[in-house]
Amino acid sequence: MTKTIPFFFSINDAYAPFLSVAITAITTHATPTQHYTLTILYDDLSRENQMRLASLATTNVAIHFVPMSDRLSALQGEHMKLRGDTFTLTIYFRLFIAAMFPQYDQAIYLDADVVPTTDIAELFDYDLGTNLVGAVADTFAADNPQSIQYVEHHLQLPIDDYFNSGVMVMNLKQMRAERFNETFSHLLTSYHAEFIAPDQDYLNLLCRNRVLKLDRAWNVMPTTQARVADPKLLHYSLFGKPWHYSDAQNGEYFWELAPKSPYYAEIKAIQQGYTDDQRKQDRTTEQGLLGQLDKFSKLTNNDVQRMRTELE
Repeated sequence: MTKTIPFFFSINDAYAPFLSVAITAITTHATPTQHYTLTILYDDLSRENQMRLASLATTNVAIHFVPMSDRLSALQGEHMKLRGDTFTLTIYFRLFIAAMFPQYDQAIYLDADVVPTTDIAELFDYDLGTNLVGAVADTFAADNPQSIQYVEHHLQLPIDDYFNSGVMVMNLKQMRAERFNETFSHLLTSYHAEFIAPDQDYLNLLCRNRVLKLDRAWNVMPTTQARVADPKLLHYSLFGKPWHYSDAQNGEYFWELAPKSPYYAEIKAIQQGYTDDQRKQDRTTEQGLLGQLDKFSKLTNNDVQRMRTELE
Protein backbone atom coordinates (compact mmCIF):
# COMPACT_ATOMS: atom_id res chain seq x y z
CA MET A 1 0.00 0.00 0.00
CA THR A 2 1.38 3.39 -1.02
CA LYS A 3 1.66 5.82 1.89
CA THR A 4 1.59 9.58 1.68
CA ILE A 5 4.77 11.46 2.60
CA PRO A 6 3.70 14.84 4.07
CA PHE A 7 6.25 17.61 4.26
CA PHE A 8 6.07 21.32 5.03
CA PHE A 9 7.81 24.55 4.14
CA SER A 10 7.24 28.01 5.59
CA ILE A 11 7.97 31.02 3.37
CA ASN A 12 7.09 34.51 2.19
CA ASP A 13 7.62 36.14 -1.21
CA ALA A 14 11.34 36.69 -0.67
CA TYR A 15 12.07 32.97 -0.52
CA ALA A 16 9.82 31.78 -3.35
CA PRO A 17 12.66 31.58 -5.94
CA PHE A 18 14.83 29.43 -3.69
CA LEU A 19 11.98 27.21 -2.59
CA SER A 20 11.41 26.46 -6.27
CA VAL A 21 14.86 24.84 -6.41
CA ALA A 22 14.11 22.79 -3.29
CA ILE A 23 10.85 21.58 -4.84
CA THR A 24 12.64 20.80 -8.10
CA ALA A 25 15.13 18.67 -6.17
CA ILE A 26 12.32 16.83 -4.39
CA THR A 27 10.40 16.05 -7.59
CA THR A 28 13.63 15.04 -9.35
CA HIS A 29 14.42 12.40 -6.74
CA ALA A 30 10.87 11.32 -5.88
CA THR A 31 10.02 7.65 -6.36
CA PRO A 32 7.39 7.45 -9.14
CA THR A 33 5.25 4.94 -7.24
CA GLN A 34 5.28 7.02 -4.04
CA HIS A 35 2.89 9.89 -3.20
CA TYR A 36 4.08 13.16 -1.64
CA THR A 37 2.05 16.06 -0.23
CA LEU A 38 3.91 19.36 0.01
CA THR A 39 2.22 22.03 2.14
CA ILE A 40 3.53 25.58 1.94
CA LEU A 41 2.70 27.60 5.05
CA TYR A 42 2.85 31.25 4.18
CA ASP A 43 2.33 34.82 5.24
CA ASP A 44 2.62 37.40 2.42
CA LEU A 45 2.98 35.13 -0.60
CA SER A 46 1.63 36.69 -3.79
CA ARG A 47 -0.86 34.94 -6.03
CA GLU A 48 1.73 35.01 -8.83
CA ASN A 49 4.30 33.23 -6.69
CA GLN A 50 1.72 30.68 -5.62
CA MET A 51 0.93 29.93 -9.24
CA ARG A 52 4.59 29.63 -10.24
CA LEU A 53 5.36 27.31 -7.35
CA ALA A 54 2.20 25.29 -8.00
CA SER A 55 3.40 24.68 -11.56
CA LEU A 56 6.12 22.44 -10.10
CA ALA A 57 3.59 19.83 -8.96
CA THR A 58 3.80 16.43 -10.64
CA THR A 59 1.53 13.40 -10.88
CA ASN A 60 2.81 12.16 -7.51
CA VAL A 61 3.90 15.40 -5.77
CA ALA A 62 0.93 17.56 -4.78
CA ILE A 63 1.46 21.17 -3.68
CA HIS A 64 -0.91 23.03 -1.34
CA PHE A 65 -0.82 26.53 0.11
CA VAL A 66 -2.04 27.40 3.60
CA PRO A 67 -2.25 31.04 4.75
CA MET A 68 -1.21 31.11 8.37
CA SER A 69 -2.24 34.43 9.85
CA ASP A 70 -5.96 33.70 10.08
CA ARG A 71 -5.39 30.07 11.04
CA LEU A 72 -3.10 31.01 13.95
CA SER A 73 -5.41 33.78 15.11
CA ALA A 74 -8.30 31.34 15.25
CA LEU A 75 -6.17 28.73 16.98
CA GLN A 76 -4.46 30.94 19.53
CA GLY A 77 -6.32 34.23 19.86
CA GLU A 78 -5.02 37.70 20.46
CA HIS A 79 -2.65 36.66 23.24
CA MET A 80 -0.31 35.15 20.64
CA LYS A 81 0.81 38.54 19.37
CA LEU A 82 4.47 39.03 20.21
CA ARG A 83 5.51 41.64 22.73
CA GLY A 84 7.02 44.19 20.32
CA ASP A 85 9.69 41.75 19.16
CA THR A 86 11.38 42.20 15.78
CA PHE A 87 10.36 38.63 14.99
CA THR A 88 6.94 37.82 13.59
CA LEU A 89 4.80 34.76 14.08
CA THR A 90 6.14 33.41 10.77
CA ILE A 91 9.16 31.92 12.51
CA TYR A 92 6.86 29.92 14.79
CA PHE A 93 4.70 28.31 12.09
CA ARG A 94 6.48 24.96 12.37
CA LEU A 95 5.60 24.68 16.06
CA PHE A 96 1.88 24.53 15.22
CA ILE A 97 1.96 21.87 12.50
CA ALA A 98 0.87 19.11 14.89
CA ALA A 99 -2.20 21.04 16.04
CA MET A 100 -3.18 22.31 12.61
CA PHE A 101 -2.84 19.05 10.68
CA PRO A 102 -4.37 16.27 12.81
CA GLN A 103 -4.59 13.99 9.75
CA TYR A 104 -0.83 13.37 9.92
CA ASP A 105 0.98 11.31 12.57
CA GLN A 106 4.44 12.15 11.24
CA ALA A 107 5.76 14.77 8.82
CA ILE A 108 8.92 16.42 7.56
CA TYR A 109 9.63 20.11 8.02
CA LEU A 110 12.21 21.80 5.76
CA ASP A 111 13.52 25.33 5.47
CA ALA A 112 13.26 26.77 1.97
CA ASP A 113 17.05 27.02 1.47
CA VAL A 114 17.64 23.27 1.06
CA VAL A 115 18.47 20.90 -1.78
CA PRO A 116 17.86 17.16 -1.22
CA THR A 117 20.06 14.84 -3.28
CA THR A 118 17.97 11.73 -2.66
CA ASP A 119 14.36 10.66 -2.19
CA ILE A 120 12.88 12.63 0.74
CA ALA A 121 10.87 9.50 1.61
CA GLU A 122 14.08 8.06 3.12
CA LEU A 123 13.96 10.79 5.77
CA PHE A 124 10.31 10.08 6.51
CA ASP A 125 11.05 6.39 7.15
CA TYR A 126 12.89 7.05 10.42
CA ASP A 127 11.11 5.48 13.41
CA LEU A 128 10.95 8.23 16.05
CA GLY A 129 9.47 6.03 18.79
CA THR A 130 8.38 8.46 21.52
CA ASN A 131 10.89 11.11 20.48
CA LEU A 132 9.28 14.38 19.46
CA VAL A 133 11.60 15.10 16.53
CA GLY A 134 14.46 13.69 14.53
CA ALA A 135 17.11 16.29 13.70
CA VAL A 136 20.81 17.02 13.11
CA ALA A 137 23.16 18.89 15.44
CA ASP A 138 23.65 22.53 14.46
CA THR A 139 27.16 22.86 13.02
CA PHE A 140 27.21 26.69 13.10
CA ALA A 141 26.59 26.54 16.83
CA ALA A 142 29.33 23.94 17.27
CA ASP A 143 31.80 25.88 15.08
CA ASN A 144 31.96 29.03 17.20
CA PRO A 145 33.04 29.42 20.84
CA GLN A 146 30.48 32.20 21.31
CA SER A 147 27.56 30.00 20.26
CA ILE A 148 28.86 27.04 22.25
CA GLN A 149 28.89 29.22 25.36
CA TYR A 150 25.43 30.58 24.53
CA VAL A 151 23.92 27.11 24.20
CA GLU A 152 25.63 25.63 27.23
CA HIS A 153 25.30 28.61 29.58
CA HIS A 154 22.23 30.54 28.43
CA LEU A 155 20.10 27.59 27.26
CA GLN A 156 21.84 25.11 29.59
CA LEU A 157 21.97 22.42 26.90
CA PRO A 158 24.96 20.30 25.83
CA ILE A 159 26.21 21.64 22.50
CA ASP A 160 26.12 18.12 21.00
CA ASP A 161 22.37 18.00 21.75
CA TYR A 162 21.53 21.39 20.22
CA PHE A 163 19.84 20.68 16.90
CA ASN A 164 19.12 22.75 13.82
CA SER A 165 15.38 23.16 13.30
CA GLY A 166 15.58 23.72 9.53
CA VAL A 167 15.34 19.99 8.81
CA MET A 168 13.14 17.92 11.10
CA VAL A 169 11.14 14.73 11.13
CA MET A 170 8.25 15.60 13.44
CA ASN A 171 6.31 13.14 15.60
CA LEU A 172 2.98 14.96 15.28
CA LYS A 173 0.97 12.24 17.00
CA GLN A 174 3.21 12.36 20.08
CA MET A 175 3.17 16.16 20.07
CA ARG A 176 -0.62 16.23 20.13
CA ALA A 177 -0.73 13.63 22.90
CA GLU A 178 1.57 15.84 25.00
CA ARG A 179 -0.21 19.12 24.08
CA PHE A 180 2.95 20.47 22.51
CA ASN A 181 1.54 23.65 20.99
CA GLU A 182 -0.36 24.51 24.20
CA THR A 183 2.88 24.18 26.15
CA PHE A 184 4.72 26.40 23.67
CA SER A 185 1.97 29.04 23.73
CA HIS A 186 2.06 29.04 27.52
CA LEU A 187 5.84 29.50 27.61
CA LEU A 188 5.79 32.23 24.96
CA THR A 189 3.14 34.28 26.72
CA SER A 190 4.13 33.60 30.34
CA TYR A 191 7.85 34.31 30.24
CA HIS A 192 10.08 37.00 28.78
CA ALA A 193 12.97 34.75 27.79
CA GLU A 194 15.43 36.30 25.35
CA PHE A 195 16.79 34.09 22.59
CA ILE A 196 19.02 34.62 19.57
CA ALA A 197 17.09 32.11 17.45
CA PRO A 198 13.65 32.00 19.15
CA ASP A 199 12.01 29.26 17.09
CA GLN A 200 15.01 26.95 17.22
CA ASP A 201 15.77 27.68 20.87
CA TYR A 202 12.19 27.02 21.96
CA LEU A 203 12.19 23.76 20.02
CA ASN A 204 15.44 22.68 21.65
CA LEU A 205 14.06 23.38 25.11
CA LEU A 206 10.68 21.76 24.43
CA CYS A 207 12.25 18.66 22.85
CA ARG A 208 15.13 18.29 25.31
CA ASN A 209 16.12 14.61 25.67
CA ARG A 210 13.40 13.70 23.14
CA VAL A 211 15.39 14.01 19.90
CA LEU A 212 16.41 11.22 17.58
CA LYS A 213 19.84 12.29 16.32
CA LEU A 214 19.92 11.91 12.55
CA ASP A 215 22.99 11.35 10.43
CA ARG A 216 24.66 14.66 9.61
CA ALA A 217 24.21 13.87 5.90
CA TRP A 218 20.54 14.86 6.29
CA ASN A 219 21.34 18.50 7.09
CA VAL A 220 24.68 19.55 5.62
CA MET A 221 25.23 23.19 6.55
CA PRO A 222 28.19 25.45 5.79
CA THR A 223 30.80 24.53 8.38
CA THR A 224 34.48 24.40 9.26
CA GLN A 225 34.05 20.77 10.24
CA ALA A 226 35.01 17.85 8.00
CA ARG A 227 32.95 17.65 4.83
CA VAL A 228 30.21 15.03 4.49
CA ALA A 229 31.28 12.67 1.70
CA ASP A 230 27.78 11.70 0.57
CA PRO A 231 25.29 14.45 1.51
CA LYS A 232 21.60 13.59 1.37
CA LEU A 233 20.35 17.14 1.92
CA LEU A 234 22.21 20.44 1.63
CA HIS A 235 21.08 23.35 3.80
CA TYR A 236 22.37 26.81 2.90
CA SER A 237 21.80 28.32 6.31
CA LEU A 238 22.78 31.79 7.50
CA PHE A 239 25.43 33.37 5.24
CA GLY A 240 26.26 30.46 2.93
CA LYS A 241 23.77 31.24 0.16
CA PRO A 242 24.86 30.15 -3.34
CA TRP A 243 22.57 32.81 -4.82
CA HIS A 244 24.79 35.37 -3.11
CA TYR A 245 28.23 33.77 -3.32
CA SER A 246 29.73 31.97 -6.32
CA ASP A 247 32.07 30.08 -3.97
CA ALA A 248 29.39 29.06 -1.43
CA GLN A 249 30.15 25.76 0.24
CA ASN A 250 28.32 22.93 -1.59
CA GLY A 251 26.86 25.48 -3.98
CA GLU A 252 27.32 23.12 -6.93
CA TYR A 253 24.33 21.05 -5.78
CA PHE A 254 22.11 24.12 -5.93
CA TRP A 255 23.29 25.25 -9.35
CA GLU A 256 22.92 21.76 -10.81
CA LEU A 257 19.15 22.02 -10.31
CA ALA A 258 18.52 25.78 -10.48
CA PRO A 259 18.30 25.85 -14.32
CA LYS A 260 15.17 23.69 -14.07
CA SER A 261 13.44 26.27 -11.86
CA PRO A 262 10.95 28.74 -13.36
CA TYR A 263 12.82 31.40 -11.39
CA TYR A 264 16.26 30.59 -12.84
CA ALA A 265 16.78 33.93 -14.59
CA GLU A 266 15.81 35.81 -11.43
CA ILE A 267 18.08 33.69 -9.25
CA LYS A 268 21.05 34.34 -11.55
CA ALA A 269 20.26 38.03 -11.52
CA ILE A 270 20.18 38.01 -7.71
CA GLN A 271 23.65 36.47 -7.60
CA GLN A 272 25.08 38.76 -10.26
CA GLY A 273 23.58 41.81 -8.59
CA TYR A 274 24.85 40.97 -5.10
CA THR A 275 27.38 43.70 -4.38
CA ASP A 276 30.64 43.85 -2.47
CA ASP A 277 28.91 46.20 -0.02
CA GLN A 278 26.25 43.55 0.62
CA ARG A 279 28.91 40.89 1.16
CA LYS A 280 30.67 43.23 3.55
CA GLN A 281 27.37 43.75 5.37
CA ASP A 282 26.99 39.96 5.65
CA ARG A 283 30.35 39.76 7.40
CA THR A 284 29.37 42.63 9.68
CA THR A 285 26.06 40.94 10.46
CA GLU A 286 27.81 37.65 11.21
CA GLN A 287 30.22 39.37 13.59
CA GLY A 288 27.28 41.15 15.18
CA LEU A 289 25.51 37.83 15.67
CA LEU A 290 28.59 36.35 17.32
CA GLY A 291 28.79 39.45 19.51
CA GLN A 292 25.17 39.02 20.54
CA LEU A 293 25.81 35.36 21.34
CA ASP A 294 28.79 36.37 23.44
CA LYS A 295 26.69 38.97 25.28
CA PHE A 296 23.84 36.55 25.96
CA SER A 297 26.19 33.79 27.13
CA LYS A 298 27.35 36.04 29.96
CA LEU A 299 23.82 36.69 31.20
CA THR A 300 21.81 34.62 33.61
CA ASN A 301 18.27 34.69 32.29
CA ASN A 302 15.95 33.77 35.13
CA ASP A 303 13.02 33.24 32.77
CA VAL A 304 14.97 30.62 30.81
CA GLN A 305 15.75 28.85 34.07
CA ARG A 306 12.10 28.98 35.14
CA MET A 307 11.01 27.62 31.79
CA ARG A 308 13.44 24.74 32.07
CA THR A 309 12.25 23.99 35.59
CA GLU A 310 8.62 23.96 34.46
CA LEU A 311 9.42 21.59 31.59
CA GLU A 312 11.26 19.11 33.81
